[in-house]
Amino acid sequence: MNLNQRLYRNFVALIAPRGKPTLRPLYRLFQAAAVAMFLVFVVNLFSIGKSSFGEWGDFFGGVLNPILTFLMFMGLLITIVIQQTELQESRVELRRSADALRDQNESLRKQNFENTFFQMLEIHNQIVNAIDLVSEQGRVTRGRDCFSVFYTRFNKIYRENKEKANGKYTEESVLKLAYQLFWKEHQTELGHYFRYLYNVVRFIKESKQVDGPYLRLIRAQLSDQELLLLFYNCVSDNGGNFTPLVEEFALLDNIPKIRLLDKMHDGMLQPCAFGAQKNTQQDTADVW
Repeated sequence: MNLNQRLYRNFVALIAPRGKPTLRPLYRLFQAAAVAMFLVFVVNLFSIGKSSFGEWGDFFGGVLNPILTFLMFMGLLITIVIQQTELQESRVELRRSADALRDQNESLRKQNFENTFFQMLEIHNQIVNAIDLVSEQGRVTRGRDCFSVFYTRFNKIYRENKEKANGKYTEESVLKLAYQLFWKEHQTELGHYFRYLYNVVRFIKESKQVDGPYLRLIRAQLSDQELLLLFYNCVSDNGGNFTPLVEEFALLDNIPKIRLLDKMHDGMLQPCAFGAQKNTQQDTADVW
């Protein structure tokens, strides 16, 4: 390393010290100024007697003033560098604070969403538990068990209408008519259920939380009979805005296709509604 490089490194170390800026560089300049004044004073002190006081004063001022001016310039330069460094650190700290505030807001937003979501899920369960059915024999069925009864009744209506159609109408028209008759009889029990389930799914979408576990929680809560009724509700004219959400978020991923009323019915919705399930044709099983 040559002399120029050493001087440059020392210069940088003086005006831009590593680590947190302090007043040490300015203190070094104060020391340099004191040493310069002392040396000039000693030199002039030994020269007294060889020259007049006027010459001594001119020499003292002529030598010391440029040194002090240079040191003042260096002090100003160091001060500017320190201020710039502090300003950069302030900007970094402000950026960190902004990032922390953004993360905090995101965490608070997610927390508020989860509180609302789980409250909605609890209300949905309360709606399910509040459903009750009374058979002609006086037997009372409550809660999620009612969906087995619903599906059995819908199956009966569908079979009767298909037998009456005797091949004169398309499968889709027979199915839609059967569901309308079923819906007319059970709209009181199922209307609130489907409306609220739709709003829970829509809330997740509007909150932009579709990548979280929330849709999976909803799918996990739905029984086989609930999924089957949801499927036929979407196939019917009652599906409305709920059908696109069912297809978009694969809410029928866990549906037992073997329990569909006809093996061709699964083609009435987009394949994406069934998620990872393979769209294979399966034999239709009798439903109790």
